[in-house]
This record gives sequence, structure tokens and C-alpha cells, in this order.
Amino acid sequence: MSLIKQVVVGTAIVGLGLAAGVGVAQSEAPGSANTYQVPRTEFGQPDLQAVWTTRFNTMLERPDGLPLVLPPEQAAGFAQAVYAGSPNNTDPDIDILGPPVLAVVKGEHRTSVVVYPENGKLPYNDHGIASSSFEYFRSHDGFDHPEQRPGVERCVEGWGTPPMRAFMYKLHHGFVQTKDKIAIVSEDIGPMRVIHMDGREIPDALRSIEGHSVGHWEGDTLVVETTHFRDDLAPRAAIGRPMLLSGDARVSERFTRISDTELFYEFTVDDPVYYSEPWRGEFSFSKDDNNHIYEYSCHEGNYSMIGALRGERVVELRQELGLD
Repeated sequence: MSLIKQVVVGTAIVGLGLAAGVGVAQSEAPGSANTYQVPRTEFGQPDLQAVWTTRFNTMLERPDGLPLVLPPEQAAGFAQAVYAGSPNNTDPDIDILGPPVLAVVKGEHRTSVVVYPENGKLPYNDHGIASSSFEYFRSHDGFDHPEQRPGVERCVEGWGTPPMRAFMYKLHHGFVQTKDKIAIVSEDIGPMRVIHMDGREIPDALRSIEGHSVGHWEGDTLVVETTHFRDDLAPRAAIGRPMLLSGDARVSERFTRISDTELFYEFTVDDPVYYSEPWRGEFSFSKDDNNHIYEYSCHEGNYSMIGALRGERVVELRQELGLD
């Protein structure tokens, strides 16, 4: 059974009386009249400096028939259903963190990161549908060589690359500000990301997975525009179908600190190569009081890659010998 089907089946168990409960959750969502005063840096800019974390089981896309917001008493059941259908739910690094949870945004328990289109689905065009018809962690292009495996498995793609994403792990992102630059250092795969607040431009030929980010302030909100993505690693990690980004993609992000402990994150992906229209997602980061990041060292040995390729050779040999 696919991940989506398992989630829908699990959701049916917790879905009794959903409509009435959700109506309350949406109408009473906090944050509509936020009077929080954002702290300032020595340069007078909104201070985002901290270690911000994510950990949730909310999928990028929303299963059919679900609203965006669930009441708290049903959120735990849906999170458990997503967890049960995940291909990575055997990792002890996930289990040690506690029971599955949904993303909480301004007090609301969310069933998808995608908020537009309103059905919570990625608006893939025909090319996008054909290119995204697999679950990122279950399958990819094959096992003939490392380049056929997904970017996260190869230690070349991180969850902190724009648009930033989250997973069942607790992912840490450290924000450091100067007057003209903002750096995001993720305890995850990938290099330090630099947001250029001075409008710095680069040649079109310079491309990377994280792209080139230029930012500015709109009141207390950090607004970032990112372009110059590589065209050869379109699939990006997500729970369920992967997200795709082409070299023509433009990602717009908005970071707004709405309390001492919550950093609200919004992003829009505009990519006519794979999508029929721009789409939008959002979630919140939580402040980590330990304020500490450790080295990730994903490339150190990367034994799982070696094991995956060797394992496939064993499968092929057994089939050749008629043992399977």
C-alpha cells in the first residue's frame, strides 16, 4: 500500500466529527493580532539569530479529503498514520525524539506544508507529473551507479536548501547576521547558505543546488529571492512525492519572527518547467534553547551508498543464477 493510501486509511480512524472540530480550530487560530516586538541587532535589523529547529510528520502535500487544519485531539492520530506509512520509520534517531507530531503554525496543527493551491496538491503540469511519479525515499532512477540515487542519499542535497523543508528528524538551522549578509548553517547535508543583503549578483553560469539568494527587509520580515539552481538534480526530498525544481525556478521566501520561540516561514515556488502555476507552502521553526549545532559529516564513509549498490549486485546475481 502506498504512503498516501496508508495515511488516508489511518486518517479515517481519527476523522469522526472532523468538520465540526476543524471549524473551531480555524476560527480560533491565534496570531491574527500579534503584538510581539521583534528584537533588533546592533544594526537595527530584526534579529533572527538563534538555532531554529523543525521536527514534524506533516507531509508536503495533503491527502484527499482533509482540511488544512486539524483540532489537537485528532492531530496526533493523523501524525501516527503518516509515520506508519513512512519508509524511514525504522530509524532510531526518529523514535528517540518522541511520538509523531504535526507541524504547528501559529497554534494550528497542519496536515500539509502546501497551502496554495487550496487542495494542498503540487500543481504539476504534464511534464511535472511524468517526472515526479515516485516516492523520494522508496525509489529513484536505479542502482547502476551513485548518480542514479537521490541527492540526500548521495550527501549532496540538504533540507536547508531553498525552499527549506522539514522531516521526522529534528533538524537544526543556525542563523547568523551581519549588516550585509545572513548565513544559515544547517546541521544537515549541504554547505552554509549565504543570503546576500547587498543585492550581489552572479553570472548565470554559476549554478548550485542551493542557488543564489538575495534578501531584503520588509518591516520585520526577511524576504529572500533565490535563483541559479542546477538543472540536473530536479527531485528534492519530501515525504511522499518529491518536489521538483528546474534551472528556471525562482523561490521566494519570507521569514518572520512572531514570538521568542517561533519563526514563521513562507515560501513560493515559481517554476513553469514543472508546474502549471506558482504554489505556496508554510511552516514554523521552533527556537532551540541549547543554541548548539554539531558537525553532520554525511560524507564520512557514506557506507549506506556502498551497501545499497552492493546489495543490488547481489540481487542481480541471484536472479542470474535463478535463485530468486
